[in-house]
Amino acid sequence: MLSRANLVALSLTGLSFVTVNMATVVAGEPIIDRNCRLYLRKPETISKIPPENRGTVYFTSSFKANNQKYFLQVLRFPDSTRVFCLLGTNQQPNQRLTLLNFIQDKQIEKVEKLASQEAKYIVIVKGDNDEEVFRTFYKLNLSNPSQPQVTTLVQLYKKPS
Repeated sequence: MLSRANLVALSLTGLSFVTVNMATVVAGEPIIDRNCRLYLRKPETISKIPPENRGTVYFTSSFKANNQKYFLQVLRFPDSTRVFCLLGTNQQPNQRLTLLNFIQDKQIEKVEKLASQEAKYIVIVKGDNDEEVFRTFYKLNLSNPSQPQVTTLVQLYKKPS
């Protein structure tokens, strides 16, 4: 009969021969593309998605709308542009807020949640070099996440030369 120590040693030896089929994952943050799709950091993903299309999380904020919890996530890309994503908690995939295309892929200077209102944010967008606009302040309303509304609050213009 085997002693307890021999049984444990035999069990551990047997476990060392068991192999687990796992995918190779590279350490680091997951990869998020410009369409807000999330990928594991695998070698094939790294080679498939070029660095200029890999975003990092710049801003995340939770809010409630329609009795559900959502997250607004803004991604930062290497060219200094930002993309707005909506994340739901009910197994929906992350989605790019397509109704906000006029502020998507722009240089966002700041995103701040309004403390007094649940699903409303102030977004400051930097004007392009070839535009007359220096900065634009928007109010982003996500009370109905499927139909986001954006209101222009203030536009600052560049000084004429």
